[in-house]
Amino acid sequence: MQTIFTVENLVVKYRNYVKEHCSKSSEFDGVEMFLVPISPSANADEQLIATLYKRVAKGDVDVRITEVLSKYVESFFYEALTTDEISFLCEHFSEVISYEFTHRDNWSWSSINKDYVSTERIKLVKENVGYLRGANVYISDAECCDVAILFPDCNIYGFTGGSHNHEELWALGQIRLYAAGIKSHIVSGEDDGRKYTYTLPKKGSMDIVIFRANGDKIHGESIYGTGCKNVEELYDLLKPNGKLLFFVDSKAEMATADQKDIASFRRRIVEDKSITTIVEYEDKELFGFSEEKDSYLLLIIEKAINEEVLFRDDRTNMSFTAKAEALCSDILWPSYYRTWRPKNGIPLSRLVKYIDSTGEHEMLRLNDSFIFPEEMKKKLVVVPSKMAKDYKDANLLTRNLEQADSANFDLAKRLLMQSIKEPCVLLFGKADRFVVGYIDMLPDSGIVSLCGMVRLKPQASIDVRYIAALLLSPEVKSQIVSICQGEVDSLTFPLILDKIMVPNHSEKERLEFLSETNYAALQSSQKEMEQNKANYIKAVRMRKHALTQSLSSVEAMFYALNAYRIRNDGHLTDADVISRVQGTTVKDAFEFLSKEIKDMMPVLEHIADVEYSFASPVSIDPEEFIENYIKKEEKGWLNFKPVTAWVSGNNKAKHDIVDNEEGILTIKKGAPLSTFVFPPDALDKVFNNILSNAQSYAFTEESRKNYQLKFSWHTDGISLVIEIENNGTPIPDERDTTSLLEYGVSSALHQDGHNGIGCNEIADIMSRYDGNVEIVSTPDEEYTVKYVLTFNNTFTYRPKHDGKRR
Repeated sequence: MQTIFTVENLVVKYRNYVKEHCSKSSEFDGVEMFLVPISPSANADEQLIATLYKRVAKGDVDVRITEVLSKYVESFFYEALTTDEISFLCEHFSEVISYEFTHRDNWSWSSINKDYVSTERIKLVKENVGYLRGANVYISDAECCDVAILFPDCNIYGFTGGSHNHEELWALGQIRLYAAGIKSHIVSGEDDGRKYTYTLPKKGSMDIVIFRANGDKIHGESIYGTGCKNVEELYDLLKPNGKLLFFVDSKAEMATADQKDIASFRRRIVEDKSITTIVEYEDKELFGFSEEKDSYLLLIIEKAINEEVLFRDDRTNMSFTAKAEALCSDILWPSYYRTWRPKNGIPLSRLVKYIDSTGEHEMLRLNDSFIFPEEMKKKLVVVPSKMAKDYKDANLLTRNLEQADSANFDLAKRLLMQSIKEPCVLLFGKADRFVVGYIDMLPDSGIVSLCGMVRLKPQASIDVRYIAALLLSPEVKSQIVSICQGEVDSLTFPLILDKIMVPNHSEKERLEFLSETNYAALQSSQKEMEQNKANYIKAVRMRKHALTQSLSSVEAMFYALNAYRIRNDGHLTDADVISRVQGTTVKDAFEFLSKEIKDMMPVLEHIADVEYSFASPVSIDPEEFIENYIKKEEKGWLNFKPVTAWVSGNNKAKHDIVDNEEGILTIKKGAPLSTFVFPPDALDKVFNNILSNAQSYAFTEESRKNYQLKFSWHTDGISLVIEIENNGTPIPDERDTTSLLEYGVSSALHQDGHNGIGCNEIADIMSRYDGNVEIVSTPDEEYTVKYVLTFNNTFTYRPKHDGKRR
């Protein structure tokens, strides 16, 4: 019987064999010994590709390819596959190579498997180039030929030199093109001191040029990974009407504008009216541990005159056009051309100076470790959650800032603390939350800010309060948020400082503007204080009412018991019925009292004290807290089931994470990656309120068996959000969900300590610890009611591209 082979099975078979039999060395992680494969004996896929290529190509083999990959051929495990199996793979060589590169994420122990072009970039190349036959295509930073493989009937030119392992990437990419029958003229750069001569194709010889800018400065004699001295050389390769696809990180697009060659190229394509389209799109980070999406640009440039430029945002499916002469060469963001700016005004850069924090930190290195200087410990720390959306709250020294030695600031945050040495204005924005703060007088203890926030120093004679008020004025704020698309931080803001237009006030007009703003802030504060006072009085009244009602319930029970005692000459029996409506007996009453009385006094104290207090805030792992809460309350899950939207342990670091630049342990294995600061008992109280409301109003049908209380959470850059949903009875249509959070509105009177306080208690607890709650009604969805709890004092690990495991 003939054995039926498949490419997939044989590749996996070889990979598994190598994994089991490759050479390994022992390493110690500080806790236990573990085995680490020794390269190249562990790189099964490179071994298979190189060995099969050498066998299949025979006389056509490229000596340099076999030279570069010789270590993999020498490490090949011939005993892993039979002669017939190897012959089968050789016969299906093209299919093997296609399978290998399509499933590159599964390569064993290889660093090359991450060097690939994203599916989003591939899609954009296909959309904007289409099928070509016989064309000349130049691809800079060609790597493993993910783009080159798109042009099967073309002549491919290019360069691979933008990676530390570019020689191997080049060799593997050439094997890939050889297997696909594509004619390649791609070359590689320097390696191990050997320099291969490389001459660019002739000017005006290319139909298509594809270039990915990485934001790096120019290295040596060529742009890193392109084979060219500058970008204009790539542009000059184009034939008349040829097309250049220029991919770039949207932030790096402006960050590189100060480089002479890049700036010259951009001026040229703007003056020549060569830009036809600017596409903005989102793409996942391909390196490191991050799975978050970032914003990128594709500039489509044709060697011809184009009178209009199409701006396209693939994230929102929006597009618009602008005249080519309206382009400014030092900013090509679509958001800039979509933003309204006043014609009469001056750039914000005329009023303030950006405080560059590059290289600043307040930690000291001592014997390869970090210490926290004593003089730092008492300094106040500015964090985004303490900054304000409104001018009246923007004075940072009235915002209860914490000291630098607070438990809320771990080592990673302390490393990024930056001194504020003079009056300044700070701003930050993420996820539709633009906040500003100002410091007009420095306290003796000193003040610092966390990394990432924008710090602006007013020019001489300009008040910091005026700058803060100006930044929060509608016309200026809307420009900042629109151009930066909400991402206002120390990376983006310096790039647009001279693009924000502000009123050209005289000194007198600045004083008048500030005076009017201060007066409006005072009136707003007075109204807020009056409302707070009214709410406080109402809260006291409602709590008194709730206390009275609670005591009345106890009094009624004892009144009934006492009535039976008198009627029966002082005697009571367990079977005596004290409530004919509910059938409650004396035994029932005493059993209830014995069970609940121990909790009654703390509850009554809590109701009576408007200014109740909780334990000190601590860092909370959302997943761990919720899972423990479910376990703790599991006896109370009566006719419903709690569910979570994650796999247990999802928020834990799978390994020690080390900062390469600083050489410190950032996150220990098993530590949470995202946390928020909150008192645990206060969070218990919030959850109890939500649970009790669900039991009282949502899970009311005794016959229904599929009720669920669903817990989920996520981060949005600044805040951490916990959502608790139920699939029970919807909130009535006529009920405004915001009213449930008001004082005196109760949804569970006399149950589990609510006593007339209701959802307002949730809102009160959340607000006092810098959070908020929203109730969302979705009657037409599976989960009909959702509580959205937002926590603003948070920490989320943000990996760098060069982070490493340990």
